[in-house]
Amino acid sequence: MLRANSHRWCVVVLVLASVAVLASAAVGVAQQAGVPASTQASRKRMMQAVELTLQQGVPAKLPPHIATLLGLTKGAECPVRQGVVRSGKQVQGFDVSQADKNDVVIFFVDESTSNQTLFLTSPSGALRRVVKVQAGEGQVAAKPTAEDRKAFEKERQFWLDRLAPAIP
Repeated sequence: MLRANSHRWCVVVLVLASVAVLASAAVGVAQQAGVPASTQASRKRMMQAVELTLQQGVPAKLPPHIATLLGLTKGAECPVRQGVVRSGKQVQGFDVSQADKNDVVIFFVDESTSNQTLFLTSPSGALRRVVKVQAGEGQVAAKPTAEDRKAFEKERQFWLDRLAPAIP
C-alpha cells in the first residue's frame, strides 16, 4: 500500500514540475528580453495598425522638407498610406511609408498656431525621432525629452485605440 502511494506522489511531483516548466516557458515568451506582456500586446496592436493602414489608408505624400527632417528621404516627397482625424483646428495622422513599412509617422497639427509635432516610429512602437515645426521652421529633437515621450505615447495610444482596439 505504501508503494502505491509513493508512486502516486512521484506522478504528482512530475506533473507539478512539468506545469512549472511550461508556465515558466510561457512567461518567457510573453516577456521576451524582460518586456512585460502588456508591451507585447501593444506591439502586436501597433503591427495591426500598420497593416490596416497599408491596406486601407488613403494614399498621400509627406512633403520633401518633412520627409528629410524625419530622415526618410533626401529632399524628396515620401509616399505614404495615411489615416487622418480632424477635430476642429486639430489634425492627427498616422502614416506608413510605402517604400518601407518600418517607417511610421504619427503626427499632431494645431492649425490655429500652425505648429506640428511628428514622431517617427516603427511597427514595434519604438520612438526613433521627434520633429517639431513651429512658425514654419522644423527642428529635429537631438534626443526625445520626457515630455516628447509622453506626447508620443498619447498619440500612439489614440491610434492604437482607433485602428487596433484591445480585446478585453
